Amino acid sequence: MASDIIDIGLKPLSDDELEEIVSIVETKIDLFLQNHKSWKLLTDFGIIVSLSQSSDNVLTLILDCDISGGLSSLQLDELQQEAYEHAQDVLKEELLCRKNS
Repeated sequence: MASDIIDIGLKPLSDDELEEIVSIVETKIDLFLQNHKSWKLLTDFGIIVSLSQSSDNVLTLILDCDISGGLSSLQLDELQQEAYEHAQDVLKEELLCRKNS
């Protein structure tokens, strides 16, 4: 899953800043999954978060989910969608914090 966030008035982010944001998003996604109602049914999960920035300051968030467990394929799809939406919210929140500081 991927989405773009258009320039919100921040200067271009350095590679270190992008890596820091990725780390924050990964940590919060892990916590989201551990607190999810389906956590006990998961046998394995792995989420790779990547964030890139284009020359016109558009950020692209990519979330690659590998989740398995005692859930139906529909439930797994819904869980992945929820995780992705949470990742987008975390990213937006982090960017707003950086803009306001």
